[in-house]
Amino acid sequence: MTRQRNGRERGLTFIEMLVVLALMSILALAAQPLVHHHHRRLKEIELKRKLRMMRDAIDLYHEYAVHGQIEPWDLEWMMYPRDLEMLVEGVEVKPAADQEPVVLKFLRRIPVDPMTGEASWDCRGYEDDPDERNDSCDNLYDVFSKSQDYALDGSRYSDW
Repeated sequence: MTRQRNGRERGLTFIEMLVVLALMSILALAAQPLVHHHHRRLKEIELKRKLRMMRDAIDLYHEYAVHGQIEPWDLEWMMYPRDLEMLVEGVEVKPAADQEPVVLKFLRRIPVDPMTGEASWDCRGYEDDPDERNDSCDNLYDVFSKSQDYALDGSRYSDW
């Protein structure tokens, strides 16, 4: 059985396909910055969460120290941990005068900085200048990202 053609076939012409492809390309290019900003915003949220977690661990250590439940680790001790590693390894905390000390870990591990991709942070010691950032410091008071990039709000990640 042979089919007869009635002059015009139905379907898209080559030009119509090019127009549709061009429109789809324009839409994809317009969406690319939105996807990039969304990904960056997620990394910023993760950075804030990790900084908060480490700062809370430092504050909890300090609270135990102020109440006399942690023994000084140095003569120059200002009731702050030596470094982040000390919070991971844990310290002996004496819950009460009549109880045996227990080892309390304040962090499970040093978190990875989402901006640098490394588990390395800048820090400031208790007696350091407020604008000072170091790789290591005594009497760990605060932590910061090592990234020198700018956030979506225009501030530096290292200033958070």
